[in-house]
Amino acid sequence: MEVKYSKSDADTDMNSLQSKTGIRPERPGISGLGGWLILIQISLWLALVFLISDVSQVNVIMDPARWEVGRGVDPQIYTEMIRPLLWFGFISSIILLIIVIVNLILLYKRKRQFPRMMMVMYVMNVIISIVTWILIARNEIPREQHVLDATPAFHLIVRSILVCCIFIPYFLRSVRVKNTFVK
Repeated sequence: MEVKYSKSDADTDMNSLQSKTGIRPERPGISGLGGWLILIQISLWLALVFLISDVSQVNVIMDPARWEVGRGVDPQIYTEMIRPLLWFGFISSIILLIIVIVNLILLYKRKRQFPRMMMVMYVMNVIISIVTWILIARNEIPREQHVLDATPAFHLIVRSILVCCIFIPYFLRSVRVKNTFVK
C-alpha cells in the first residue's frame, strides 16, 4: 500500500521531529563532510596551525629590542604606534584561535551551529583586516623608519571579502551543509 503525503503533512512531521529531538531531519540529497567541506576542513586546520604559530611567537614579536636595534625604529615610534598594533594582532589572533577551535569541534560533531559560526569567523576576519589596515595606514612614520606597509593589509581585506562572498552563500544554500549539520 502506497501512502502519499501532501507537502504540509511532511513539513508537519519534520517540524514535530525537530522540536521533539532537536535534530533536523535529513532531506533528500547529499550529506557528509565531502565536497566543498573538504576545503573548509583544510582551511580550518591550516588556520589552527598558523594561529598557534603566531601566538607562540608573541615574545619574539613584542620584544622592543627587535624593533629598535634590529630594524632601527625609534623607541617612541615603537611605543606609540607599533606596540598597539602588535597587541591588537595578538588579541585578534587569540580570538580567532578560539573561534577556529570551536568551529572544528562543531564541524566534527556535525552541530547545526557550525555554518553560523563559520560565517561569524569569516566576518571577523574582514573586520580584523580592516582595523589592521586602518591602524597601519593612520600612522605617519618617517620614510627612513617605515617598517609597516599598509599594502599587504589591504590585500588581506580583499581576500577576506572574497572568501565571504564565496563561502557565506555556500553555507546558506548548500544541500550538503543542510543535510550534514543537523544535530
